[in-house]
Amino acid sequence: MLSGTPPFTLVTLNQSMHRADALAWETLVMNALQTLYIVSHPLRISRYGAHTSLSTAERVEIIDALTDTLGTALSLHSQLKRGQQKLRNVSFLPVQQLFQRLVRANADYADFLVMSITDLGGYAEAAVLYQLKDTRQPQCFADCLSGIHHGIRRLRAADVLLRDYRESALANKDNASKRFFEECMRHNAHFLTLLEDNLADEQPW
Repeated sequence: MLSGTPPFTLVTLNQSMHRADALAWETLVMNALQTLYIVSHPLRISRYGAHTSLSTAERVEIIDALTDTLGTALSLHSQLKRGQQKLRNVSFLPVQQLFQRLVRANADYADFLVMSITDLGGYAEAAVLYQLKDTRQPQCFADCLSGIHHGIRRLRAADVLLRDYRESALANKDNASKRFFEECMRHNAHFLTLLEDNLADEQPW
């Protein structure tokens, strides 16, 4: 035992590591089952219609891209929640209200991404992913902002990718996929604009 370290601290750390391993394994299994399902269902009919131009490989690629974006959204949620906690004692109410609004918008976007992944035949469990992203590491407010700015850059890259997918669907006259990607672009742009307008690099925090 390390000198000065209470026994319960090591036990808690060990339990946390086991939970993290279990969650990581569960996510791996879910991804494998997701890929198996997609391969056995080559044509996807979602609430947008039949995605006629998307091959199995393309759907897997798009689901992976949306899952990456979901990971970014959940990381942002974690950073925003930490920033919100750091502002608990700040008397400037508009700043507290801003972070509350961003956290709600973030949760709405994450829910949309989960639904979109499901639309294409994938699977995502937001509750599990929230736990994987929420490492609860102590951070100062500046570190939270740095993490948020990194997430903003990733959402910008996601916007470029979604536009490419939309153009491909348009060229292939796949109206269902075109509507799908336009909805993804709209939700991504809405959340990204909120972040850029309120937490851009040049904001004097």
